[in-house]
Amino acid sequence: MLAAIIIASVLVVLLVLIYFIANMFATIVVHPNVHTYEYSRDQVLLHKCTIDPLTVLENHKVEEFTYHSEFGYNLYGRIIRADEGRTFPDGRQRAVILSHGWTSNHITMLTYGKIYQELGFSVIGFDHRCHGKSDKGPGTFCTMGLYEHKDLIGLANYVRQFFPEDTVWGIQGESMGSATAMMAAPEIPWLSFVVEDCGYSTMRKEMRENLRSKHLPAFPILNVGSMILKARYKLDMDKVAPEETVKRIDVPMLFCQGDHDTFVPTHLIYDVYGAKKDKKEIHLFKDSEHAESIWDHTDEYRQVVKDFLTKYKII
Repeated sequence: MLAAIIIASVLVVLLVLIYFIANMFATIVVHPNVHTYEYSRDQVLLHKCTIDPLTVLENHKVEEFTYHSEFGYNLYGRIIRADEGRTFPDGRQRAVILSHGWTSNHITMLTYGKIYQELGFSVIGFDHRCHGKSDKGPGTFCTMGLYEHKDLIGLANYVRQFFPEDTVWGIQGESMGSATAMMAAPEIPWLSFVVEDCGYSTMRKEMRENLRSKHLPAFPILNVGSMILKARYKLDMDKVAPEETVKRIDVPMLFCQGDHDTFVPTHLIYDVYGAKKDKKEIHLFKDSEHAESIWDHTDEYRQVVKDFLTKYKII
């Protein structure tokens, strides 16, 4: 009898512990500790990136906008116009939308924006839901791409109205922003290219890898966490699966990642790269960790993007 009570007590304690960890995991995912603009810029400069993101805004026409999401909140963004007088041989303008990662904001993405700006592109930066200056009110939480990709589709259609109809458009994503871009791209038929950096192939794989990196068992924590996300936030992680949506992307794609990425393990890039049928390039940056390739190898990154856009006659 005593043995049974002890066993039952241990099981109860284990179940409570599993729920506690899973609940903490779910809460961190949907309510990240988001960065300020100042912190984001400082991180770029701290890593000795040769691009100060704020230089993208200097001496250029900057137009602020607010996009009202179909889900009822507002997203903040900026259109940074291309250099005056910059033209392409075909007479058409070029523009790129920047999609940032979890906890970040569009300031970090301006490091990528500088590369496109140098090539003659207008740059559109915006903050995902509950990040940056976008709404963070009750009921607004991060969904790792599930709702964000719907926002990106709507925002892309919204900002398009501020450009000539024949403008050539692309999306550059980072981490969650890349997953978001890969999920949104098939629903933006006028898109011409996508560049994704360190995006995960599925949310479930990404969460599993993160638990393992913290020496926590994916089973049963991930299973319980998944149920909490679905019941409390209507976030079905199995619907966040860029490796499925990328199969429907017909435009050229460039896949980038640091070869020492442990947050989104580098091997996940082969899931999405392999799923893309054709018109694809892949580039790994030596010794770079998560989302740091642009900081560690700025000149190389600049050349890789330029070569990609040239090969597929975007520029």
